[in-house]
Amino acid sequence: MFKREIKALLVMTLVLFNSACSVKFAYNNMDRFVRWQVNDYLDLNTAQRAYFKEELAALIVWHRRDHLPLYADYFEGLALQYSDGVSEAQIQALFEQFMVWGLEIEDRAMPMTIHLLKSLSDEQVASLPVQLERSNLELMEDEMGVSLEEAQTQWAEDIEQVMTRFTGRLDRRQKAYISFKATAYQPERALWAEYRRRWQADMMRLLEARHDVDFGPKFHDLAKSREAYYGPEYTTMNNENIALSREVSAYLLSNLNERQSRRLTESIEELARDFSDLATQGAD
Repeated sequence: MFKREIKALLVMTLVLFNSACSVKFAYNNMDRFVRWQVNDYLDLNTAQRAYFKEELAALIVWHRRDHLPLYADYFEGLALQYSDGVSEAQIQALFEQFMVWGLEIEDRAMPMTIHLLKSLSDEQVASLPVQLERSNLELMEDEMGVSLEEAQTQWAEDIEQVMTRFTGRLDRRQKAYISFKATAYQPERALWAEYRRRWQADMMRLLEARHDVDFGPKFHDLAKSREAYYGPEYTTMNNENIALSREVSAYLLSNLNERQSRRLTESIEELARDFSDLATQGAD
């Protein structure tokens, strides 16, 4: 359950691409953002809240010290790599690197997560299904009750927003390309929620035995086996949508005008500087 919330460390720093707030502002308020997300699921008691606050602070110290310099170096090199066109393989490598960092964060946070889950009262466990389902419905919300065309239009708008964050305003030709490619997007939010429900059902069963000596290893295994719950339909659709996003991103980044290309380089270099500055703040 806490996996998505702890990964906010990565999300808030690396996927702020379509956000109006700065990386520095978000990162310096990270502890507050993550606690808010956890509070969406659980009403922690005083002892749990104090433990979570202390352990989260230690996690952020580690992340600032050990991860942010990696992000700074990576984005500094990325600015040079992307200066002469971008291939789908480069886009894939970028997101594979994000996943590596995300798994490292997850592993680091696992003992804290297990401790908190073991400390839950029966009342807290009983309240979880309602909150989890609320989250599932929120996930589906953008694609519920809308036509295929509307879902594809929303996907196109999301892609344009992310690109604009890095390149500035897109021109008519680029927007037309995104709209054309959007017709291949397959709405996946409902299947995404269904996979989450399957995983959450097993997590709830496991929580019934949270006081058993082997709860920790079993939860660790469950957290690492999410893809086993995808099912063939969602797996296929998700892979195809990822491939579509990779293709569109590579094309757009390889077909920028001079102004956009300059803006892209400046945006990536700014990210590298922000991560470097944040890492240095942690060393003070």
